[in-house]
Amino acid sequence: MLSIIRSSHGLQRFMLLLGFILVAAFILIAIFAPWIAPYDFNADRANGVVFGTQQAPSADHWFGTTVGGTDVLSRVIYGARTAVEVIVLAVVLSGILGVPLGLLSGYLGGWLDRTLVLIMDALYAFPSLLLAIVVSIVVSGGNSGAVGGILAAAISITVVFIPQYFRVIRNATVAVKVEPYVDAARVVGVRTPRILFKHIFSNVTQSLPVIGTLNASEAILTLAGLGFLGFGIEPSAAAEWGYDLNKAMPDASSGIWWTGVFPGLAIVLIVLGATLIGESLNDILNPLLRTRGSETTSADEEEVAANFEEDLAEQTLVASTPVQAQGRLAPRPAVDRPKRVASLSLTDLSVTFQTDAGLIHAVNGVSFDVAPGEVVAVVGESGSGKSVSSRAVLGLLPSTAGVAGSAKLRDRELLGMSDNQLRPIRGDQVSMIFQEPATALNPVYTVGWQIIEGLRAHGDLSKKEARARAVELLELVGLPDPARRVDYYPHQLSGGQKQRVVIAMAIACDPDVIIADEPTTALDVTVQAAILELLLSLRDRLGTAIVLITHNMGVVADMADRVVVMYRGKVVEEAEAETLFKSPQHPYTKRLLAAVPHLGQGNGPGEVNENEVVLSIEDLVVDFPGGFGQPTFRAVDHVSLEVRRGEVLGLVGESGSGKSTVGRTAVGLQQPTSGIIRVDGTQISGLSDRELRPFRAHFGFVFQDPASSLNPRMSIGQCIGEPLRVQSQLRGKELDVKIRSMLESVELPGGYADRFPHELSGGQRQRVSLARALALDPDLLIADEPTSALDVSVQAKVLDLFKELQQRLQFACLFISHDLAVVDSLANRVAVMQNGKLVEVGGREQVLSNPRDEYTKRLIAAVPVPDPQEQRRRRAERGHLLTEVS
Repeated sequence: MLSIIRSSHGLQRFMLLLGFILVAAFILIAIFAPWIAPYDFNADRANGVVFGTQQAPSADHWFGTTVGGTDVLSRVIYGARTAVEVIVLAVVLSGILGVPLGLLSGYLGGWLDRTLVLIMDALYAFPSLLLAIVVSIVVSGGNSGAVGGILAAAISITVVFIPQYFRVIRNATVAVKVEPYVDAARVVGVRTPRILFKHIFSNVTQSLPVIGTLNASEAILTLAGLGFLGFGIEPSAAAEWGYDLNKAMPDASSGIWWTGVFPGLAIVLIVLGATLIGESLNDILNPLLRTRGSETTSADEEEVAANFEEDLAEQTLVASTPVQAQGRLAPRPAVDRPKRVASLSLTDLSVTFQTDAGLIHAVNGVSFDVAPGEVVAVVGESGSGKSVSSRAVLGLLPSTAGVAGSAKLRDRELLGMSDNQLRPIRGDQVSMIFQEPATALNPVYTVGWQIIEGLRAHGDLSKKEARARAVELLELVGLPDPARRVDYYPHQLSGGQKQRVVIAMAIACDPDVIIADEPTTALDVTVQAAILELLLSLRDRLGTAIVLITHNMGVVADMADRVVVMYRGKVVEEAEAETLFKSPQHPYTKRLLAAVPHLGQGNGPGEVNENEVVLSIEDLVVDFPGGFGQPTFRAVDHVSLEVRRGEVLGLVGESGSGKSTVGRTAVGLQQPTSGIIRVDGTQISGLSDRELRPFRAHFGFVFQDPASSLNPRMSIGQCIGEPLRVQSQLRGKELDVKIRSMLESVELPGGYADRFPHELSGGQRQRVSLARALALDPDLLIADEPTSALDVSVQAKVLDLFKELQQRLQFACLFISHDLAVVDSLANRVAVMQNGKLVEVGGREQVLSNPRDEYTKRLIAAVPVPDPQEQRRRRAERGHLLTEVS
């Protein structure tokens, strides 16, 4: 309770406290009603003296008397007891019935889900008061006693509320059951009841306090409605505010106000109290409404800071001051393009955020500029302040941000401008390409409409002229058939095509500066290569200055003229691209570059041909049902491969190639349509979860996102210990010893067992995931993009640990990745997938250095390497290999 109040502030806290005070007052009145009320609720006389009917408020009767001669104050107090009893019963019964039904329906799905959803929708379709009346008539059955009447009222309201609990919990369960931590529990053989209550229920209950308090206010109104219409509790059995309001109606026209005002005021106050609590809890418990000012957890920052301090200790002389380059690279001359003044200058830029945890300094004293026709890359790991700096330029930060310093477009100061002043500049003089094209485009409008909107906002164009210009822009960015696709909606385009549309919007008004915030992060490497080619051609044709924000050092080597390196909100180094890659000065830059994997320099292991086969996949097919009227989708198309003991097989391919589906099918998370899967010689394909449970000790699974692969409601020790509890006899002290030894094996202190996932950094969480996967000493490990969510320096450490454990434990590993450089550093063999098919498989060196399949050649050619000179050579050699990629 205190923690909830501390989480609130300002008006929100006032509303919450007022709600608590009102509800607490009514609860106390209900509990102590017999001692507080001056008379019994049905008493019309005391000591033989009749009260009299419709008596005005007086010293003997503070709230007056009713038409029946009873004391209004006593009826209001006893009415509070009736209301609280009915509300508590209704809310508790609704939760007891609705929550388990929602859990089972959402998790199991199938015919049970369809049946329950149909029933709940039918109940929800009835007007709530009408449904309560019908149920009340059926349940009461003429029983009008106090207990029976209260129970009948509670049940009638419960029937109204069950669908609400069901729908909320069912929808939350559908979302949570696909989380990696649920799959992680299934991989080790955790039974369905434990998954439901330990992994799902604990993570879907956050909304229950909100639903309960809001339903309480609705229950009061429903109870009052029943009483008012005569379907409530028998008046002689219990006091009821709705009944009193009904009897007070004739009095209102006669000036007898007190018989109706006080019961009505009681209803208003208790409904107000419950509603204030519910709405305040909704705001406080909703993470989207919390103010946050950092992209990383404090543990992430501590880990990076520790590495930074370690570097400074090694090179204190070099790191004593931020290193600046000796000179700047002149912008590459453009062919036949007009020279324009298009310079963006940032000077001593600082950004702070006011958050629930206090003031956070996100950017501190950042200074750099970009000249016409120049590409300046701003690099750094998560939380370094790259994106915050760029958003500050265009005034795109939330209201909790404070910005100081200077950001000038030519000689015009941008900081401090209002939205109205910035509107003509945004998109016209300075435009932005956002990271995720799917969210940057409005899904309910055509891409042409969205381009036209920007054109007409900044220029005096007719609709016809703007549409023609939109088609021209789409053609300029290389979108196939622009005249037809201008009328497409975003969902009708591929990821690369959507990003081309976003770029078309950015260049629509010939801006002086384009800020590209991670423009290729969400794209496959072949599409990324095509987008980078497009940006460079636009730079050369239009003379646009580009600020490229990225963490991909290969992209930097491919595009940048100059590089600005940021760490924890500060610029620590700035240099020409070739100078920085060849001779970095700051220790943080050195560590960053040393951690970047380099395709062709992996020095990975050789092939393993002698050991026995651990995983055998023969002619695997996986189909997914299509939508209504749509054919089935074949995700895996007749794939055969094998992995031997002590071997790492790198399974690579672009998004949608089917590689993750192969991995999930190999451990029984997905049933195959056909084909045979064997682990240690035992066929596991086609087995049910129950039949597969004894074999689950033979394999482990490391998921892509370390943040979502660990149950946030379980401690680290519980996460690692779960496979051991399910598949071994270890308990108590022996289990604790094993958990601590597993933590130490992944280079984490044993004391971390008592921490929770949110208290660890991304790299530490992935180490915990690795410890959990290896807890049962499996013969087979499936690693599905295990480092893609990590910063490069953290990724390097996790990969080093992975190599050491694999060499020591000699488990077979299917390593799924889209990063060919990572695969090059640790795989014995490489398998390449495209559109569900296996197009090439062979030794690491053969596949990555001398590929046979055209798709593999295209895939390798598209990977940028962190070396400007080598990347220029690769760009020249690949020629037109990627021209058809969209």
